[in-house]
Amino acid sequence: MGFFGNVAFAQTKTVKEVNARPTNSWNGQDLYKEFCAACHGTDGRGNGPAASALKSSAGDLTTIARRNNSKFPEVKIQMIIKGDANIPAHGSLDMPTWGNIFKSISANGTFADMRINALVTYIQQIQR
Repeated sequence: MGFFGNVAFAQTKTVKEVNARPTNSWNGQDLYKEFCAACHGTDGRGNGPAASALKSSAGDLTTIARRNNSKFPEVKIQMIIKGDANIPAHGSLDMPTWGNIFKSISANGTFADMRINALVTYIQQIQR
């Protein structure tokens, strides 16, 4: 019988990047599950399956209002999702800029804004 002791194996996790697929959904919760949950988790607390492979924490989306004096910063969240806001934790925009991605999967640019608004509304609803 051999003794193996405590052996630690280093594992480097990587996030698989895939092209966004066209979506017909306008529902914020559906869009969140499809585009955000991999990093932010299904519950929005930053514990998605890809979170451990990120350079920076995915962040807890359920405490945004609490961290902003109990006020949900709707316009700021829209800008972050679109990619119009520079967020230091995102470094060099490691978080996908969904505005460009949504524009690329739809012939109508207005549809991208509608999806972003639906995501913002959903994120506002999951505040605790």
